[in-house]
Amino acid sequence: MLALSKPPYLRWAAAGAIVLIALIWDLSGRATQRVPFAAQPIESRAIITESAVEWESVPDGLFPVLAPVGATAAIALAPGDPISPSVLTSGVVVPSDWWTVPVATPAAAVPGVQVRLVLPDGQAVTGVVVEPSREDSFGIQSAGLVAVPPEVADSIGLAAAAGQLIVLYSP
Repeated sequence: MLALSKPPYLRWAAAGAIVLIALIWDLSGRATQRVPFAAQPIESRAIITESAVEWESVPDGLFPVLAPVGATAAIALAPGDPISPSVLTSGVVVPSDWWTVPVATPAAAVPGVQVRLVLPDGQAVTGVVVEPSREDSFGIQSAGLVAVPPEVADSIGLAAAAGQLIVLYSP
């Protein structure tokens, strides 16, 4: 009886079609893009150089396309870590041992400019604006952030809190 049954041609055709579709899918070139990865350890706050980047092909749309050379790393990166906008900073690079202090800065001061901070005793210190002061829609002024060397950070903070700090800015 088994010898008289029809062979499963339909099943064979379906299996062959699935194998053929899988082969075509695998051989078709999927859209890829080249994105940057860390080729060597990159320290936090380091400027990324060409030798620190290796480009790899990944599926299109996985990461945004960017040019990391010359940008500053916001965090430390290990070799093989992807370099994406979230690990880069466009802000001001502050030396690692400096402190940021809330200070009312002039409206024209932009991040990265130097300001002169004069203490009540006449001592003057150069600082770097990290974030300028802002005024909200109610007219309330918020303090900005100025990076200062660690040896004067306490004095600058106390003078700023007491309202006795003079900020000089040269446009």
